Parts: sequence; structure tokens; C-alpha cells
Amino acid sequence: MKKSICLSAVTIIKILLPLLCLAQSKNPALDSMGANMGRQNWERAIHWALKAAEADPSEKYWRYLNAAIFASRDHNADLAIKYAALVVDSEIATNAGFGSSFDWLRKDSRWIQLMDRVAQLKEKERQKRIQESLPFRDYQRELLGQTEDHLGSLVNIPSVEELYKAIQITSPVHSYSHSGRFGYYWLTLSDSLEFPYLVQLPINFDARRRYPMVVVLHGAVSRQTTLPDVADSTRHIAFFGRPFFDRAYQSGMIAVFPYSTNRYNWMMPDDGFDLVPDLVRQVKKMYSIDDQRVYLAGHSNGATGAFSYLLKQPGLFAGFAGLNNRPQVRTGGTFLLNGTNRSFYNVSTDNDYYFPIEGHRTLTNLTKQLNIDWVNQEVVGHRSHSFLVNSQDSTVVKVYEALFNNLLAKKRNPFQPRLYWECDNVRHGRVDWLAINELDTLIKTASWHTHQNFAVTGWREVMNPEIILDSTSQAFVFPRRSGAVKAYYSNNRFDLKTSRVKSVSIYLSPEMIDFKKPLAVVINGISVFNGNVSADREFVIDAYRQETDHQAIWIKRLQFTVPKK
Repeated sequence: MKKSICLSAVTIIKILLPLLCLAQSKNPALDSMGANMGRQNWERAIHWALKAAEADPSEKYWRYLNAAIFASRDHNADLAIKYAALVVDSEIATNAGFGSSFDWLRKDSRWIQLMDRVAQLKEKERQKRIQESLPFRDYQRELLGQTEDHLGSLVNIPSVEELYKAIQITSPVHSYSHSGRFGYYWLTLSDSLEFPYLVQLPINFDARRRYPMVVVLHGAVSRQTTLPDVADSTRHIAFFGRPFFDRAYQSGMIAVFPYSTNRYNWMMPDDGFDLVPDLVRQVKKMYSIDDQRVYLAGHSNGATGAFSYLLKQPGLFAGFAGLNNRPQVRTGGTFLLNGTNRSFYNVSTDNDYYFPIEGHRTLTNLTKQLNIDWVNQEVVGHRSHSFLVNSQDSTVVKVYEALFNNLLAKKRNPFQPRLYWECDNVRHGRVDWLAINELDTLIKTASWHTHQNFAVTGWREVMNPEIILDSTSQAFVFPRRSGAVKAYYSNNRFDLKTSRVKSVSIYLSPEMIDFKKPLAVVINGISVFNGNVSADREFVIDAYRQETDHQAIWIKRLQFTVPKK
């Protein structure tokens, strides 16, 4: 290779990056700066883009795209179309972004032909993916049908005791005719809402084993206006973050990657919040999952989603993790004490615009005071918001290794004797064996019912996170009044203390009480129940039909109105 093109990647990036940033800028000031550079500098940018293409053939067409952008910014239509045509005729045509830099060419007949060609290629690729996915629809129906057959065998067990043991130790028998690493499936939330998701199986998958499972939530939910027709491992690994795929695969876990839209997602509004719990329940109907080891993780908006499930609906999960998290419930109050019921592994970078590292440090100190199982790992060195999902260097590898090791060490205990739960919407009123059915927010708040909050400084500019802003804001918001319950059980007695709560439910399991002895329930110092309870066989069947949970098997629910003081 000639010396003139034997350039290191670092050298090429240093030359191209300032010019590329100008070429793709939507900032009027930068646009003006770019115009003032003059034709000679744009020509130089094109020259180095072509040299970069020669230096690294695997990136050739991406560099041609850079050259097309630079030529377009120079208003050289012939060159812009020439290099864009090379991109359109390549394997990256359907992934290349022909963005605002080309707006002035939109009426050029040559450009129209190119973009028509891109649209045809995308549609052809889409139809191919749909056709290739059709066998997975049949496959999904088969797996779900096999679980229904298993449920039918359980229904015939007359004794609650035998039914309970059967659910604990037996799982549906599935015939896995597909042996690939990835499975493509769909979750229906309503007649018109079908969400694709990707399942990655571990190395040497064994149908006889119960596997730990991690659900990974993607970021940038506000930009997702539509759903893909099919989950696609070949196109979308980078979207979720390749390190998540790699580490889950190496850790021997089943990994699940759902898609969302800006309307139906894990942050806001609340319309799509059931997506993840329903997804977990469906995957449990298709694969043998270790109910004690189901985890939720994500990056950016996905990390905020994981944090939101920790505080709003943690029951299905053993542990949570987030990278570049903004720890705030976006649809209501951020009731941090709810975090005492589970754990969270947090990773923050020093140049993150989404939530400053100073805020993560303050939050970590606060969680220690509240006895929340919270770990904060910092990644420093001018590391941006996207570093942990876009880079694959040794630092990132170690981050994911530590994150997955932390998760896999956690096991769910749905029968823990002490719970705290708070909500401002009873749709999210349950944790494990305790549920808030109705709120009464007009009565006086109990003295122990307080909210935690703190001021956050160190916010950074989105486009240039090296710049620290002179601003301060509160970490959490509390738009509505809430109710809370502190609950404890021991020796067949439940003690509950409530604040602004009208009614509650308690779910019972043989792991918690002795059904042969009387049960006592005391709320705010007043006895509301004292007597024997019996198992409800239909309740057990209905719960298993919905949850397919072999650990949290509830055999009775008791409901109580909170007595007036």
C-alpha cells in the first residue's frame, strides 16, 4: 500500500471529524462557519474522505457517504450525486442516512432517482424480512400452545397441595425445532398493537434447564415513531448495544430485546408500561426461565425505564441495572424508598449530558442512608453519553462484566418479610405480597411518610458535553399526592402501617404462613382479621395461567379496608 494512504484511524478521524461535524450541523452559526471555510476546505475534506476509503476498504462506502456530504455542502451537485450513487449501489444503501445536508438537491431529477432506488431497496429488504419471519409466527404459536397443554394437565389436579408442588417442580415441555441463536417474536397489547422483540439464546441451549433471563431496554424512545415489522439481529444489535448481546451470551442467559415507540414505551406516557411485564410473562410461556433470576437493564431512556420498574412494578425481577441513567419516574412521583425491595446497579460517565455524574454521586449517598442496595460505577476520561454502547474497548468490556456479575448474584425473594410500598396511581400499587387497592389522599399524612429529593448541579450541554451549564434542578418531581404502606409478617401475623391508603390486599403463600394455624392481620394497631384461611384452588390456577411463575405461587388473597382511626 502506498504511504500516502497508510493513515492510522486516529489520524483520519482527527482530520475528518471537525469537517464532518460542520457538514452535518443544524446550527446556523456552524453553518455560517462552514460556508466561510470556502471551496478549498470542502475539497480538502472530500480528498481526505477518499483517502480514508482507500486506507480501510471495510469502511469504504461510509467514507463515500462522507464525501457526498462534503460535496453537497460545497453545493457541488455532480460530485455529491456521484459519491451518493456509489453508496446507493453498495451493501450499506439501506442503512446510510441521506439527511439534511442534501436538502437542496431534493428537486434534482438525478437525486430523485437515487432516493427512489433507496426506497425500493428498503421495501425489498422489508418484504424479505417479513417473509423470512413467517415461520417464527407459527413457531411462537406452537410454543405457546405447548404451555396451554401443560396448563390443562395442571387443571386436572384436584388437591391444592398437589397443584402447588406440581407448579413448583414441573415446566411445560417444549419442542424446539429452531436451533439458531436468535428467535423473532411478537407481543400483542391490543388488536392493533403488535410489538416485535428479539430473543437471544445462550451457548449450548438445553431445553431441560431453567435459565436466568435479562430484558434489555433501548434508549431514544422519543425518536421511535413506528415499530419495525420484524425484530432483526442483523440490523439492530447496535441499536440496543452490542455489549449487552455479547455479555448475556457469554454469561449463559436468555436475553430479550423489545422495541417500543414514543407512545408505547417504558418511560412516558404510561400507555406502554405493561409492555415489559407482559413480555416477561410471554417469554416464560415459551422458554424455561429461572423465576428467581429475571433481570432488567438498559441504556439511557432504557436505563430510566429500568429505574422506573424498580420503583413502580418490580415484582417479576430480581435486580435492575442502568447505564447513563436519568433516575426519575417520568409519569408520577419518584418514591425512592420503593427501591428497598430490590437492587440497582448504576453506571455513570463523566461527560454525560443526560444526568450529571455529580447527581449520581449524591443519589448514591442518599441510597446508602436509606439502606437501598445501590451500586454506582463511574467511568471517567471525558466519556460521553453513548460511550458505553458504541465502544468495545477493554474499559467497556469490564463495565459489562461487572454489571452482569452483579445481576447474576441477585435472586428474587417474593416472600421477604418486610416491605415498603408507595404509589400515586393504584395501577402500580403492588409489590410481591402487598398491594394498595385504593388511595385516600385527603387524609393526613403519617409522620413517617416523607419524600426524598436533592438538588442536581453539573448539567452539561447536549451538543457539547465538555461545557458545564450554570444550572440547578431538583432530581425528582411529585405531581400528585401518594399513599404508602409499611408491612411486616412473622409467626402467622401481619402488621401494616398505612398513610393515605383506603384499602389493601395481602397475597398468601405456604412459604410465608402455616395454613393450619390461625392468621392475624393488624392495620395501624387495629385487628382486622383473626382466624383460619383456606387455599383457593381457582385463584392458584388463574394466577399461574397469567404469570407462569414457579416460585411466587399465591394461593389466597385477602382484602381489607383500612380502619378509621
